[in-house]
Amino acid sequence: MRHFRAIPFVIASAAITAVVAGTALGAAQSKVAFKGTYAGKVTEKVAGSNVTASASGAGKGTVIGVGKLAGVVKATTANPPCSPILGPGTISGLKGKLKISVTTGSRGCAAGEDDQDNITVSGTAKVTGGTLKFRKAKGSLHFSGHYDRKSGTFNVTLTGSLTY
Repeated sequence: MRHFRAIPFVIASAAITAVVAGTALGAAQSKVAFKGTYAGKVTEKVAGSNVTASASGAGKGTVIGVGKLAGVVKATTANPPCSPILGPGTISGLKGKLKISVTTGSRGCAAGEDDQDNITVSGTAKVTGGTLKFRKAKGSLHFSGHYDRKSGTFNVTLTGSLTY
């Protein structure tokens, strides 16, 4: 009869192990490559040498799908032809939203002193969470693109990796 008492214990242990393993697998994070291309409009406010630029555009990114990019960057015109840029933003799509922040080392550079309307942007955006499946997202995205101050338009490509 002792063998029959051990069987329920073994079955219960196996069931608990399966539940714990399933929970751990469900919580596992995926590391994936990200590539996205976005284009849109920029609204710029200049106060002395301080610049605040609000960008809003549409495009498509792997993992997130068709969606939008939005953000606000702060810059200065004090050190031409390049200016550091920093600020928060989001990349959103049907699968959720990524929160990003343009980090130190990112910059916007005018084509020249006599061409302040043709600006190349480049740098890094840190991923700091999001919504839906990207709630715990982390990663780093390199960006590069162009901003035409005369027309108020921009285009940008982002590449990197995400863990979520």
